[in-house]
Amino acid sequence: MKCAYFPHLLFLLSLLPPFATVALRTTCLDMQKHKGYQFLTRRVVFSSQKRSSGEKYKQRIGKKLKEKLCAVEENKNKEIDGKYISFVMSYDTGDTINIEEIKNVLPHRYPFLLVDKVIHIERNKKIIGIKQVSANEEFFNGHFPAKAIMPGVLQIEALAQLGGILCLTNEENRGKDNLFLFAGVDGVRWKKPVVPGDTLVMEVEQISFKPTLGVAKLRGCAYVGGHVILKVAEMTFALAR
Repeated sequence: MKCAYFPHLLFLLSLLPPFATVALRTTCLDMQKHKGYQFLTRRVVFSSQKRSSGEKYKQRIGKKLKEKLCAVEENKNKEIDGKYISFVMSYDTGDTINIEEIKNVLPHRYPFLLVDKVIHIERNKKIIGIKQVSANEEFFNGHFPAKAIMPGVLQIEALAQLGGILCLTNEENRGKDNLFLFAGVDGVRWKKPVVPGDTLVMEVEQISFKPTLGVAKLRGCAYVGGHVILKVAEMTFALAR
């Protein structure tokens, strides 16, 4: 193909629909430098990508809207009462650990015991627990008197204590008088503040555990009202020798 025919080629390509994909092969080195060629190539590719992503976005939004409408329709005539709320708040998977059993696992005590209940546990894998944040917490006296907010470091500590329960109840450590120390934390992100009256739902997953070294790595996330409050990419625990 010669460069002299390039304007005619541009005219023919302009007749194609905007979502068409065009492949060109040429021996002319100057053709790629032509502004019209560069503009046409970008326009064709961009239009195709934009249309594809737009269709996917509409499908995703439509699916979510349909799910919400179905949920509203199902609960429209249901009466919300204290019994129903109590049932939801006391979610139980059959493998819960109450506060007295937690005290048998963790050495922490008031006012530094920050896990009230474990509502689900999968040995060597995952654990879910809750912390009921009360207005009577000691740390609210100074953080802050005018606007009570749970300190972020204590939110991490609560996740760490939950992770400690997971490590101490694993098959390798169950029944032993072991103690895991918090050795490090990476990738911490806070999304929203935690205030009195919130129910902090925490989830910790085990990444790895090396019994010979006594080192465990976990990641965690905390929620309030279905919203992510805190995310921790990695927590490191070391077994106290």
